[in-house]
Amino acid sequence: MMPESQPGGLSVLRRLQPSYEARGLRFVINPSADLVPPFLAGYTPDAIAIGPDGGGIIIELMRPGNQAAGKRQLIELSKTVAEHQGWEFQALYVGPASEMPDDIAQPTAEQIDARLGEVRVLADAGHYVPALVAGWAVLEALARLARGPGSREAYSPLQAVQALAEEGYLESEDARRLREMARVRSSVVHGDFSVDVSAEQVEFLLDQLKALKLGIAEVAAEQADA
Repeated sequence: MMPESQPGGLSVLRRLQPSYEARGLRFVINPSADLVPPFLAGYTPDAIAIGPDGGGIIIELMRPGNQAAGKRQLIELSKTVAEHQGWEFQALYVGPASEMPDDIAQPTAEQIDARLGEVRVLADAGHYVPALVAGWAVLEALARLARGPGSREAYSPLQAVQALAEEGYLESEDARRLREMARVRSSVVHGDFSVDVSAEQVEFLLDQLKALKLGIAEVAAEQADA
């Protein structure tokens, strides 16, 4: 359960609420005991998204610096939920509170293409660290596009990967590699000069960005024609 003293987590859940409700789910923060499934009796998740035909999603926030015991609890919780048909477990990564803006305009296709061109130029010149940082900005912009036209929030690096995976634009292995790269990105942005960024990592990121841009555009076109 999320304490009231953690407004950053509450803000994250409120920003994500519309994306769950758009899928036909009832989204409840700090749910009461009668909304929690019997197999989790006595436990209050940070949020729950309940399906119209039963089942749903148990949602917990995972914060930087979580103690080992807390991480083990999340692992056990995930295993318990996985044993029950119709239910799934999601751990949402929450960054430290915030200097992040809370209202970001969605990018145009032309803006995305321009930024991808800049990343390409940096990579071709061997400037892999700035290429990774610039490429990650594109990834976060694409995550907002993937969430839909009403999504204007900022994402942490891990939240951006998570959003793209949840919307079905990333295979599990690609999501895993991008999560690893998110940690590399955070290290270099915060001045860890011992961390190297390789040409292979930047090329992988570029390939993913191009595929994501295409996939999101195709879905948007299908929705417009529906």
